[in-house]
Amino acid sequence: MRGETCTVCSEAVSKYKCPTCRAGYCSVKCFKLHKLEPCAPPDHSTPAAAPSKGRVLKQSEQDRIGDDDEEEKYRLTPGDLQKLDESTKVKQLLMNPNTRALLEAVRKDPNPVEAIRALRQRPDFEELAQALIGATAMT
Repeated sequence: MRGETCTVCSEAVSKYKCPTCRAGYCSVKCFKLHKLEPCAPPDHSTPAAAPSKGRVLKQSEQDRIGDDDEEEKYRLTPGDLQKLDESTKVKQLLMNPNTRALLEAVRKDPNPVEAIRALRQRPDFEELAQALIGATAMT
């Protein structure tokens, strides 16, 4: 199943969502371009809709998205994304093809939270998780 197209470059599949307006983007570069223009949170007075096509989501899709307020406290900020981009430890760990395969499996899993919980039992994945947490920790 192919995902939505990046709302910035319109060339790649959007893998990420803007923490403010929920527009899809494909990379840090596109995120930075998107953030050059002010954006606003989506209007919650209407049913949830996909940003680029304006279609109303099915209940099963809305359930997968979850509660935005609960999710918001775990969402990475632009500053967090910058810290990850600058982390040599994270970059080093992401060079491992096995780690990249694990992350791709999580991305494709219908229940990524459970997939991550299971992978946290693996020392190589736990090392990545700790590097990600450490890179974005408050200083």
